[in-house]
Order: sequence, then structure tokens, then C-alpha cells
Amino acid sequence: MRRWCATSLVVVLALFSLAVVTFRHQCGGATDDEKLKRSAEMIDKTARTTFAPIYQALARQIVEDTGISEGVCVELGCGSGALGLALLRITKLVVYAVDINPYAVAIAQRNAVESGLSTRFYPMLGDALNLPFKDGFADLVVSRGMIPFIKEKSVVFKEAYRVLRRGGVAYIGGGFSRMFDEETVLKIVRQSIWGEPGKLPMRRIGKKEFEEQLKVAGILDYKIIEDRYPSGENYGLWVMFRKR
Repeated sequence: MRRWCATSLVVVLALFSLAVVTFRHQCGGATDDEKLKRSAEMIDKTARTTFAPIYQALARQIVEDTGISEGVCVELGCGSGALGLALLRITKLVVYAVDINPYAVAIAQRNAVESGLSTRFYPMLGDALNLPFKDGFADLVVSRGMIPFIKEKSVVFKEAYRVLRRGGVAYIGGGFSRMFDEETVLKIVRQSIWGEPGKLPMRRIGKKEFEEQLKVAGILDYKIIEDRYPSGENYGLWVMFRKR
């Protein structure tokens, strides 16, 4: 645990010095503090209300699919930390939660303290395109909802693969969880800002794009997981790969 804490502190100090450069890279030169703050607060509000039921179900799905329930987890695009904290409640993992928005990092830290899980949860500034971890650092890399908004998806996959130890697993994508019945998922979607399934961000990506980007990243052994229901509607798309 001391080794993890020390690593976290060093990473945080380094990343704060690079924060302005990173934001300009990701936001097209925008440094509007209020915009970043509002975005982080909106994500947190949604995670606490409309999307609140999702994270515990998705955490169970990730553990079931990957078989990883202890060790080090890196969460990419953590937002308010909802998924990482949900994983902590059902596993023995330690989570390093990375986000490019400093307000999101601060909110994630607050939520960890309120949840009584701050000793195993380390939110930090970071770029999914250039992760601040050494090779073979993590047993699990997860991300929900970030990937539709990243142009260089192959770089995200390549970085996730790099930081995994041998036998470690990445679970990256977006959506809800097959643990819910379709009626429940549809109700959540209709209450969200998207309003209807066809407008969900993950609908911008198909299996073909995932496969193309994985090939560019040099990852050939993977599994595409679709949370598809009997109606034919798909409410989740994930890529899972294990480092050999």
C-alpha cells in the first residue's frame, strides 16, 4: 500500500505541471475554467441521479467478464469516479482514476472520501493518450463513456495494453450493462440528456471501427462485447483484451 501511495503522489505532482499543455491538446486550445467546472459538475450530478443504478451493475459485469477482482486498476476518463468506486465496493482492487479535467479529479476525490473508500482510490490528472504509468503497472484497465469522444482510439488501446501486466485485462467502451433488463435501460436512457437510444454516444462507433483501431494499435487478440437485447437494440459496446 505504501508503494502505491508513493507512486500516486509522484504522478500527481508531475501531472499538475503538465495540466495546461494537456488541456490545450484535448480541447483545441480552450482553457475556459468555468466550462471545465460545469462539465465536471454535470457529470457528477448525472452519476448521482439518472445514471446512479448503472455503475454497480457494470462493475459486476466487468468482474464477471474479466475475472479480475484484486490488484491494481486504472480507470480512464473517470469523471466523478462512479465506476471506480463501484468496483471497489465488490473487489479488493486499488483504483488509479485518471481524468484530464482537474475539477472532475477533485470531485472524484471528494466522492471517494464520502464513500469511505479513499484509501484505495487515487484520482489524478492524466491523459489517456499518454498514461503516467510504467509498463506492466495494472491488472485491470477500465473505461466507460470516454472512447466515443477520442479521435485517436488506437492510441488509447495501445496505452492501455502497455500499462497492463501479463495476464491483465482491459475493458473499454460505453453503455449501460446487460445486468439490467431492457425496460430498465430504456427508462434510464429516456431520462438522460440523450433522450432516445439512437442518440447515445456509443452509437457513433461500430464493431468495425473498434476492430480497425485495435489493428492499428497492434492488438489482434481481443473480444468485442455487445449488450444487445432481444429487441435487437444494443445498449453497450465494449472491447476486452488480455495482455499475453
